[in-house]
Amino acid sequence: MSPALDLRPERAFLRHRQSVAIRSLPGFVAARHRLPASLGPAGDAFVARLGAEALAQEIREVYDGAKRLLGLRRRQLDRAIAEGGGNVDTPQFRYALELGLDRADPRRALWQRQVVLLVGPSGLSGDFDQVFPVACDELVVPFASVAERGEFDDIVDRLEDFAERHGGGVEEDEDSGRAALVTRDGSRIELDLPAGELSLRIFGHDGCRELLLEAERRFVDLAGPVVEALDRGT
Repeated sequence: MSPALDLRPERAFLRHRQSVAIRSLPGFVAARHRLPASLGPAGDAFVARLGAEALAQEIREVYDGAKRLLGLRRRQLDRAIAEGGGNVDTPQFRYALELGLDRADPRRALWQRQVVLLVGPSGLSGDFDQVFPVACDELVVPFASVAERGEFDDIVDRLEDFAERHGGGVEEDEDSGRAALVTRDGSRIELDLPAGELSLRIFGHDGCRELLLEAERRFVDLAGPVVEALDRGT
């Protein structure tokens, strides 16, 4: 099953998003801090300051883990930390970590972790995902353009056809431009038209290597081109 979209497998990445209460961030002091009342740059900066130490620590852990587990030398790695974000670059992957307000609720913060692989899963060691303190649980494939109403209807029809043949259910919200297929085992294929993203979660499987291999096995139309692009080094 492949939705009627112009998918861009060469731009695919792995992701993990985690919404947490702002009060749970390590820098929050109840007697001194007030929760943001609305979304905006000031709230993002506030959350970034509260989580700065935790963010820097995770970037250090990924950097050190890449050196230790992948056998890399210092000159093969780059890392950077700024307000609300940081990254680690290696020959095998690019890692980015961001912290800001959760757009769904200004009382919560959103951690966003993203791994862009530069090699295919066959080129990754079995312990590759031990590099990351938090495992990715989504494969994201961008698509070329935002679908219009007719295309949205066609996408939902194809998801419903798949659910009818193989089991599962379809959730759709035309107003937000989102639709999802939830399989019987709890796996989820979701389309976010405004963001231009198709995302895949497979119940019981996480980590970059495992998720890609299982996705290629079960959803070859979606994940096969991603793995091919990585193997080509595009």
